[in-house]
Amino acid sequence: MKTFSWQGIFASAILAGMLATTVPAIPTMMSATEQSFATNNVIKATPFQVKIPQEKLDYISRRVREYCWYEPAKGSDGKSLGWRYGTDITFMQELANYWVKKYNWRLSTEASINRFKNYRANIDRLNLHFIIEKGSGSNPQPLLIIHGWPYSFLSYLDVIERLAHPERFGGNASDGFDVIVVSVPGYGFSDAPKQPMGLGEFGRLYHKLMTEVLGYNQYIVHGGDQGAISATFMALEFTQAVKGLHTSMLFPRHPEAPFGSGQVGPAPVTEAERQFAQAEAEMFNREMAYIQTHITRPETLSVAMMDSPVGAASWITEKYYSWADKRKRRFEDIFTRDQLLNEVMLYLVTDTFRTSLWTYAAFQHEPPVLPKGQKITVPTAVTQWQDAIHPIRPRKFVNRSMANITQWTVMPQGGHFPFYEERDRYVADLIEFGRKFR
Repeated sequence: MKTFSWQGIFASAILAGMLATTVPAIPTMMSATEQSFATNNVIKATPFQVKIPQEKLDYISRRVREYCWYEPAKGSDGKSLGWRYGTDITFMQELANYWVKKYNWRLSTEASINRFKNYRANIDRLNLHFIIEKGSGSNPQPLLIIHGWPYSFLSYLDVIERLAHPERFGGNASDGFDVIVVSVPGYGFSDAPKQPMGLGEFGRLYHKLMTEVLGYNQYIVHGGDQGAISATFMALEFTQAVKGLHTSMLFPRHPEAPFGSGQVGPAPVTEAERQFAQAEAEMFNREMAYIQTHITRPETLSVAMMDSPVGAASWITEKYYSWADKRKRRFEDIFTRDQLLNEVMLYLVTDTFRTSLWTYAAFQHEPPVLPKGQKITVPTAVTQWQDAIHPIRPRKFVNRSMANITQWTVMPQGGHFPFYEERDRYVADLIEFGRKFR
């Protein structure tokens, strides 16, 4: 048996083909209507409204109330160690107290989801959930948004209308997009494959959603985190349909510089590239224990997380804390408690914490690297945030993977979750890119 290596996964060639999938029926937590629609009469999609059974909400609340809390670790001075060794137990206890006493899923989340047009489309035996908001103006650009982990389509609810109808927020109607936000298979209201399936394969499902279900000949695709991987694979494979790629991460990238390896690629190499590669390697050694677990032992972790709402909340919330840009604001001032709990609850009410990890496990057979010698050639916007786990990449390093960068932005603040942390900058950057295609 081969020894697993994260760097080896990223350095290896992408395996052709995909794992066979069998798809379960629509989960009972969704209230689907019988009405359906089809753009161009190709594939039908079924509208639905989310209605989680009260028994499920009561069960989660009861498990949170029954959690056996313990004294947080303290230093020699008697003070709490806070987030030094991971989750701040005092913060989690306060969050759990708010969870059971004040948080309301129906009002905080369910109503927010249902005010948009939600659909599910069966594509290659997977029921794919998406929201679509038709844009203002005479020529709204179709924009597909793909989320990552540990967030979801919920993360974009507050930017959908700003992108589709900018005139309502002080902008111009002519900048509006047709906004399509998809749920990654295995997350929330999209079906999960029977076993891990790669992000490149998911990209092919999203392409069919845009072209066969919604009838767009061309579209812009945007993604961060794992969404960036699917989006970039789509830009590589569907060059005629993807007229623009907007990304905040450099994955997949040239295979000569595996993530966290400290390598840059073929000479000549600049000093800025060397410094970046070293910083990334140091970050990898410090922060990536979680991803090693997700890739190699997702089922082991899932046994615990599927049984404990507080445990899942701790695992997820710690990532929000660690990856946000806290240089000028406290964590408590960046995210509201409702925002954190909304994201956690989506995994809990749909029982999808386990299958959300399968995108990581699939790196073993579909690593996020470009085929050797190939580059992304479609017009590309690269937006870099002050992300605690992804150091700012020099443009020359990015050019090794992306040959047609038409928009380059290094944001002054905002971390891994810009749709929450810096909503206005996030929206403005996408609108600026969209203008290049009008």
